[in-house]
Amino acid sequence: MIWGAIKNYNGNNPSKRSVFSASSRLDGKLTGSETIIIEGRLDGEILVDGSLEITQNAKINGNIKADKLSINGKVEGNIDVADSLLVGGIAVINGDIRAGVVTIKPGAIV
Repeated sequence: MIWGAIKNYNGNNPSKRSVFSASSRLDGKLTGSETIIIEGRLDGEILVDGSLEITQNAKINGNIKADKLSINGKVEGNIDVADSLLVGGIAVINGDIRAGVVTIKPGAIV
């Protein structure tokens, strides 16, 4: 399965997340306006009006623009985050970073 939708119920406010699975690969442009979790490989641009999570086995080759971003995988491209960027200790980033707030955990390669 390429995409899986997960509904979280937080009190009276349901939220939705989409998961791009680890066995998936996409060549092209990914856009969304909710929480998106990428576990697979994506070659192209990512534009998210919401939160984006790049998991430890994910590989991204392209520019990223999001409101919030958490990276534990590999990214080759420029990153533009309106709010907060969290770079995990196993993340590898090769590109320019622009964000409101940046947190880089020890061990990350930036």
